[in-house]
Amino acid sequence: MSKRSTLKRLGVAVLSLAVFVPSMAPAQAADDIKIGIITSTSGPLASYGVAYNEGLAWGLNYYTGGKMAINGAKLVVTSKDDAADPASATASFKEMVGNGTKIIAGTASSGVALTLAPLAAQNKVLYISGPAKNDLVTSSANKYVFRSGNSSTQDLAPLAGIKPISGKKVVLFVEDNAFGAGNIAAAKALMTPKGALFEEIKVPTSTSDFTPFAKKAADAKGSYIFIAWSNALTAGAMLTSLKVQGAFTKQRPITGLAGAATYNIYGTLFEGNNAILTNSYFAGASKSGAASDLAAWYAANKKTQDLFTSTGADAAKMIVMALTKNPTQDVDTMIRNLEGKSWVGVKGLMTIDSSSHLLIQPMFLVALNKSGSAYVPTLLKTIASVGR
Repeated sequence: MSKRSTLKRLGVAVLSLAVFVPSMAPAQAADDIKIGIITSTSGPLASYGVAYNEGLAWGLNYYTGGKMAINGAKLVVTSKDDAADPASATASFKEMVGNGTKIIAGTASSGVALTLAPLAAQNKVLYISGPAKNDLVTSSANKYVFRSGNSSTQDLAPLAGIKPISGKKVVLFVEDNAFGAGNIAAAKALMTPKGALFEEIKVPTSTSDFTPFAKKAADAKGSYIFIAWSNALTAGAMLTSLKVQGAFTKQRPITGLAGAATYNIYGTLFEGNNAILTNSYFAGASKSGAASDLAAWYAANKKTQDLFTSTGADAAKMIVMALTKNPTQDVDTMIRNLEGKSWVGVKGLMTIDSSSHLLIQPMFLVALNKSGSAYVPTLLKTIASVGR
């Protein structure tokens, strides 16, 4: 593709993106295609939802060539904030179904995704879950549910080569919620066959003083401490407490590299502890054409890519695929259009498993290194086709 055509497309995207991020749907024509987005733009997962929404907005423009239309029909996107609350998300879901929306996507909360998944089957609409990780979202034999992000088990794929692990204790330090439960299940499934031993520490989501939990983790005397934490508002305080109590002194930390706002916090607190950092996406993780085009648009618009930018972009690709050559918006046709299909997206090669609807994708092992006064992620290893 020529530089001129790329810049032209990016220019169209700039104009189109200016009308996205609605909280209420604009006036609609009878043949408009209604797309419902439910995710957190407030509360503990807000940064994830914002990154997802921005990636989705970019992707809808990118994959429709700037037209924001498919089969000649305009895409009308309605975005609702769920604040990680299943009841609020359920109300928004039902409202969207009631006004004729046949494609609903989003949510950063595993609890919300697990609540919405059965509603998709009950109402026979397509639901594309977003950053929510719990494996059960797409392992429940519900044909109406797909995901544009990765599962907890996929998150752990970069840990397959950890040595030594046989006979070693792994302290599982997690939030006491669906996200934490999913990580415990995934960690045990991956490391139990390798001979690992476990001690679980579940921290209530309402916790403000992490000292007693951090002290318990330090006293556990494990070889590794596996930390699964989704609340971006409390992650810094939690990790600081673990550091102060000495939980990293003899226990090697294992965790997922979170959003860009945490790089300096993670880098500082893990300095000298040889932390093992898994990752689903960071700016520069992939060198695909889509990644280059996205990076150019974000740079031109002075925006920062984040952990779930690619999840939003891939949701957009899946929406476009589901609707292509499907002018009646038939949901069974949407499902057939998605099952088993592949594309090279922002992360690289993505494939939708035809039976489980798991999104097979690359995952990354990374390090945080100092660059000037800031920490930046460095790619150590790409694990391709995770989920096969």
